Amino acid sequence: MVELYHALRTDDRDRAAHAYQRWGFDDISNELLDTLNIWAGFLYKPLLEDRVQRIQESESGTYGATVAGKVHEELRRIGGVTPPREFVLMDRAAIGLGSVFLRLRAELNWHRIFHDLIDEYDLDGLTKRQSGALTAQGLELP
Repeated sequence: MVELYHALRTDDRDRAAHAYQRWGFDDISNELLDTLNIWAGFLYKPLLEDRVQRIQESESGTYGATVAGKVHEELRRIGGVTPPREFVLMDRAAIGLGSVFLRLRAELNWHRIFHDLIDEYDLDGLTKRQSGALTAQGLELP
């Protein structure tokens, strides 16, 4: 997710393709990359702009539905894609939370909030914390 953010921020197609591959997408053609980036651009837009704003400028979910329709149409045209489970989870979480923020009319600097989360991101530290929490419950990482 963070890798895709950086790819969109710098308009780096190779980095975006790599981010999608890390997420579990196979055979990233230029057409598929363009189509996935339409959706990612919609989801990441409030994170890319360093200003106080609503999660979406429109009062309704109509704009999101329009973007989703365009993405579905393009995916059908190029033969479809099977999204990885992790991507579906993140997508649904983002849409669900976005709907809540839209309904609340929350106006925040999403960019700064996101950077507060990712600037100090440490995969090794996260892995240790997750492993410790799972071990405490008698579970382990796969």
